[in-house]
Amino acid sequence: MAAEDRQGKGLAGGKQERVLRFTRGERFSHWVHAISFFLLLITGLGILSLWFRPVLVLFGGVQAARVIHRVVAVIFVVVVAAMFFIGDPRYHWEWLKSAFTLTKSDRQHVGAFSKEFFGGHGEYPPQGKFNGGEKINSLLTIFGSIFITLSGIIMWFRGSFPPGVVRWAYPVHDLSMFVMTAAVIGHMYLGLLHPDSRASIFGMLNGYVPVKFAKSHHAAWYNEVKGTENRFHL
Repeated sequence: MAAEDRQGKGLAGGKQERVLRFTRGERFSHWVHAISFFLLLITGLGILSLWFRPVLVLFGGVQAARVIHRVVAVIFVVVVAAMFFIGDPRYHWEWLKSAFTLTKSDRQHVGAFSKEFFGGHGEYPPQGKFNGGEKINSLLTIFGSIFITLSGIIMWFRGSFPPGVVRWAYPVHDLSMFVMTAAVIGHMYLGLLHPDSRASIFGMLNGYVPVKFAKSHHAAWYNEVKGTENRFHL
């Protein structure tokens, strides 16, 4: 806990009370997933379209980019999947379970999300560690990753699959990528630029978020953890 506290003080800045939202294991899998996704996106676009082909110079050309794309694809799948069994598996399984558990309060949050997204603060019941909008984003990530992975395997080993299956794999792979990219753009906007939710980025940098943010965006979860060792003052 002492190490987490020092890390939180170094990155968060400001004198305010904070609460631990994400463990090291959760943050590690998040950043492995994020970095590998962007590498896959850039190399994939360069391989797919001549418009993005010049970018592949950074990776050593088209053939080198193909190799990098496949290596990173393995990391994208294997490392994140491994975190469900090593590191902090409990929290990963809790996240997976919560993503498929949309409560009435979650649906109300999603209903108020448009106002939240465009700078306001929608009215919705107290939310858990992951609010309704984050659960929708999680589902897009889960199913997008599954479709990208399965279609990618078919494309990689296309000689082992029927031609009709291979033909379908390409549009499925591309469509899944575009859907996930749209979700990532929205996710980055909310986490980095949105005035009411950008404090959430600290949760993925040092684990801690301001108590004020936790109360306004994840009140039900905050009420569960307040008073525990997860909380400290700056």
